[in-house]
Amino acid sequence: MSARSGWISNSSSSPSPLSSIGKSNLPTDQTSRKLSVAIVISSFFPNVGGAQVTAHNLARHLTQSGHQVVMFSAWNSWRKIGNRKRELGYPLYPTFPGQQRLMPVFGKAYQFAQNRYFSWMQRKYKFDIWQSFGTYPSAVSVGGFTVPRHIPHVLRTIGYDIQKNPEAGYGYRFDPKIEKLIQTWSPRVSKAIALSESVKPDLRDVGVRDDQIEVIPCGVDQQRFESTVVDRDAIRTKYGIPVDKFAYVTVGRNHPKKGFPVLLDALAEMKRARTIGNAHAVFVGLRMSDLQARATELGVNEHVTLIEELGHDPSDREYRIPSALLVEVYKSVDACAFPSLIETFAMINIEAMAAGIPVISTDAPGCIETIADGVDGLIAKAGDPIDLARKMEQLQSSADLQAKLSANGRESVRNSFSWDVVGRKFEDLYYSLADPGSDSL
Repeated sequence: MSARSGWISNSSSSPSPLSSIGKSNLPTDQTSRKLSVAIVISSFFPNVGGAQVTAHNLARHLTQSGHQVVMFSAWNSWRKIGNRKRELGYPLYPTFPGQQRLMPVFGKAYQFAQNRYFSWMQRKYKFDIWQSFGTYPSAVSVGGFTVPRHIPHVLRTIGYDIQKNPEAGYGYRFDPKIEKLIQTWSPRVSKAIALSESVKPDLRDVGVRDDQIEVIPCGVDQQRFESTVVDRDAIRTKYGIPVDKFAYVTVGRNHPKKGFPVLLDALAEMKRARTIGNAHAVFVGLRMSDLQARATELGVNEHVTLIEELGHDPSDREYRIPSALLVEVYKSVDACAFPSLIETFAMINIEAMAAGIPVISTDAPGCIETIADGVDGLIAKAGDPIDLARKMEQLQSSADLQAKLSANGRESVRNSFSWDVVGRKFEDLYYSLADPGSDSL
């Protein structure tokens, strides 16, 4: 059973209980005060992943709501983004160089230098809240500055910073030095944000108390998806996607945890069972070309299109993520199949829902929380290509099911995952922590 199956009834008009999270319960005089927020993330643009997308969209949401936001990223990310910093809509500064590599080596000496830098920024911007993305290195670095100064610090988990999956070689915490730093500083944050219920045990495992944990999912700009109109055949032709096939899209960097080979195996199972029909899978992301050999081995090449990452669109002066190029692909296909083995939050599922296409995902942590099975999507067993194949056959064979899942998916995003809802959740959390009289240095 889906983790969300109790949230939504089988009626497409029934809202999720999360729909109330967009309504602030704080006094009006408190929420009318504008905040100054520092956001610290290690890897940032031009790399594009769930953490980068959320940090950027959170900063844009807060800025558009009248708050002051300053972003800090790793030195390499700050350097690579170059002159495009001006297009972000908020200031971007580098953290102290070598944060991820040098912190475990130089310890207190590195933290002392970082603190001097953060103190200067604190005096300049008078931050009410420091928001870090990732237990390591960001939360460790920020915690060393905020804890002795009694400044509120909110940690938002990323995935590899908190989860461990030895089979997929996934997670920072297998390194003893990094694990010690995470265990030392994570319990000292003011609040820790879990993207889904699946992440709570991982936070407890590093010493974070239940009363410190808040569940805030990722958000999506639903209006942008709904307002995007595409020429379906033209987009398909552009990327070599057959116009007469039932096309599934799947998105992400080609990492073992994403389970992309499982989708190839599912296509092979459908071919073996002679149920593949006009099914076609479109893989979008970094190193997708590495899947070519497996597709050839399975004999499903003609049912696969591989597209390298559709990151930021250089022509988009507003730096919107996901890119217009990726939104167009979502809108030009028939469905989404995301076979991930572990996530903190399956961002692709809600992006696909916002695009109005039905979604098949898995019962893996971080995926199952985004879908109510049979209501706004279908759930397959993680790592099981036969079960995934059966779900794909079920979806392809029923136009009514496709329409139902699409309609309910859009409603789920509207009630639970739109930035209007998620952004308000962040703001309420910040207001609950911010001290109007604080001017700590």
